[in-house]
Amino acid sequence: MKTVKMLLSNRGVGGLLMAGAFSFTAAFAGSAHANTLSAMPCQARAKAVIANTSQSIHNAASTVTGDVQAAQQIVHNGGTITGTQTPNTPANLPVVTVPSDAVNLGDFSLNSGQTRNLAAGNYVARNFNINSNATLTVSGGIVQIWVTGSLSIGGKANSGGTAENLEIYSTSVNGGNINGGASVAALLYSPTGQVTVSAPVKGSVIGSRTTLNSGGSVTFDPNSSCPTGG
Repeated sequence: MKTVKMLLSNRGVGGLLMAGAFSFTAAFAGSAHANTLSAMPCQARAKAVIANTSQSIHNAASTVTGDVQAAQQIVHNGGTITGTQTPNTPANLPVVTVPSDAVNLGDFSLNSGQTRNLAAGNYVARNFNINSNATLTVSGGIVQIWVTGSLSIGGKANSGGTAENLEIYSTSVNGGNINGGASVAALLYSPTGQVTVSAPVKGSVIGSRTTLNSGGSVTFDPNSSCPTGG
């Protein structure tokens, strides 16, 4: 099969699968495929924005469609929040550890004009970067990506898709940036790192501290919530 040959040819040190830069659409098979189960705590899936240990800052021309919770203040600098606001309430959300079966993507980077597809499963990347005019798609179910270094998205990531089908976990204090021009449908989970949002996100954003800048928005997707009793 073409995909199997491609994967074998991209094995790096220690036999781990490493992602190179491709100018064509490439599909990677995850460990659990369509049977992947979300590792995200239900508490994190219940609100649009959570600042786990610090403030949630909402600058002018930013919008949250959904609820906001912060360990410290919810700072209003002209942004709009449509849902319930719960300041001074730490969420105490933990770092979710990388599963042992995660496919290693190395330094994952997509440049302008590049497209890549990830099949349902668990992945880990050292650094994760989607540049402007690049596109990441997902297929077959839930794609979970653990990022141990830096996280930056300036292009399309599951744009127009179901938010739950792309779950990104930051395990470091580096946090992440959703840059202007991006379009993202995902659950972003960074309990120990700051997350800055400057473009539309459908799903939820969890950071140690969260900042929404002009043009940034988070639209909560209730379909991503855990089932009652989950």
